Amino acid sequence: MMQDKQSLFSIALGYREAHVFYQGHKTRVQVRAHDGQTINLPWSMLQPHFTSEGVVGTFQITYTDQGKLLSLKKVN
Repeated sequence: MMQDKQSLFSIALGYREAHVFYQGHKTRVQVRAHDGQTINLPWSMLQPHFTSEGVVGTFQITYTDQGKLLSLKKVN
């Protein structure tokens, strides 16, 4: 049976940096998970967390063995 995987990553993308994604000029964000793994995710997953500060916090991402993104939640 395949097990979903989870990774934690922290991001501090200031408002100006994040606004490039919000305007649609870029559509994917690359982050490094706490375990060192590089994760490339669509901006649409982070967009709900975009505030006047940009996108800041630690997030938990859940994905399949094939790399399909299942969920993203802010943990702090």
